[in-house]
Amino acid sequence: MKNINLTIYGNPVPKGRSKFAVIKGQAIAYTPKKTRVDEENLRAQMLPYRPESPLQGALSLMLLIYRSIPKSFSKKRQKLAEAGHISPITRPDIDNYLKQCVDAMSGIFFRDDSQICQVTLAKWYSDRPRIQVSISQIQEEREE
Repeated sequence: MKNINLTIYGNPVPKGRSKFAVIKGQAIAYTPKKTRVDEENLRAQMLPYRPESPLQGALSLMLLIYRSIPKSFSKKRQKLAEAGHISPITRPDIDNYLKQCVDAMSGIFFRDDSQICQVTLAKWYSDRPRIQVSISQIQEEREE
């Protein structure tokens, strides 16, 4: 079984919502340019950690999201946030970070996100914003 661990430094960026447009009377959905650029940047930072070939079989994914501590926090609240006593219960939602990371990792660390069978997520504050990623193979693919 294989494991991959990596840390991406910088302020985590969540996946933006799809936008909609009507072209020739037909409604279409598209990914906003900022979301595409953010995903490409995340993917570029992950590339040095890629395995020789994408992991096969069922996978477990752990994402620890460390957001910047708001400058509006008092010194006391900043210390409490850094110690993990104050959690970021504001937007963006944690699942948007998951979507952005999974989309960036797909094709690099695993063939398809359908391989992810177990997820652990956490969102914290830190004076060193980052995303810590751990991917574990929990079951090898079997030929039937």
